[in-house]
Amino acid sequence: MSESAIKAFDLLFHLSRAGSSSLARLSRDTGWDKATALRYLNAMEKKGVVERRDGDWTLGLALLELASRVPVTENITSRVKPVLAELARATGETANLSAIVGSDLMYLAKADGGRALRLRTNPGDRLPLYCTAGGKCILSRLPAALRAQYLAETHLAAVAPKTITDPGKLAEEIERTVRRGWAVDDEELEPGLICYAMPLDLPRYGFSGALSVSGPSGRMIQAQEEVLASLRWATMELQETLGGGIGDEDPPLFGPGRGGFRSTDWHRPGSEVYE
Repeated sequence: MSESAIKAFDLLFHLSRAGSSSLARLSRDTGWDKATALRYLNAMEKKGVVERRDGDWTLGLALLELASRVPVTENITSRVKPVLAELARATGETANLSAIVGSDLMYLAKADGGRALRLRTNPGDRLPLYCTAGGKCILSRLPAALRAQYLAETHLAAVAPKTITDPGKLAEEIERTVRRGWAVDDEELEPGLICYAMPLDLPRYGFSGALSVSGPSGRMIQAQEEVLASLRWATMELQETLGGGIGDEDPPLFGPGRGGFRSTDWHRPGSEVYE
């Protein structure tokens, strides 16, 4: 990358941190002379990358257009797939990456562990948050107000004999998820199926989702500690390699819609069966 391009990016990243800045402050904080900084700012202003507002400089609307064209979901999915494949290989079960879309859990990517009996899921399948391990992980990461809104407004329909349909019991289950750092779907979606999941937060991408491993209850109960250990490795590996440390305050890209959780409609594909 040329020195000119590096200088331009330095200015953009500085403005992203500062929000807005005067030319004098930019010059002081970057160590550039005012004439050089102004030359770069004027060039970027012509493309709408930066703007002048009330005498200060700030990021321009053109950056929003550029950002909207970045295939964030595909980008994240492609980077997660190698780790997801290793997670499936290590556990011998089906591994999934999921995220919140509206008021649903959506599968984004999966890897099969090679067992003859396994859960078949497809990217794009959508399920309720309340009866899936990945969904409980996502609920455990929501701000308290949004979580309370979800519990108050969502009809907890029984989709299996063991589905939790009482909001108070679901709240307790989510609190357990918060304390221990992982969630379980104990045959709450499908009889005979158990799923373990852990939250996956990648603030650099504004991504908040979950990694999960699903399989027949007999195998999953017996291998619980091994599965959880593999999930811990996978989440830590992705947080390290994708630069997504816990604690950033950026709002999630895959978060509740502006209308909250008022829509309780969800699609349960027929593909959610054993094969």
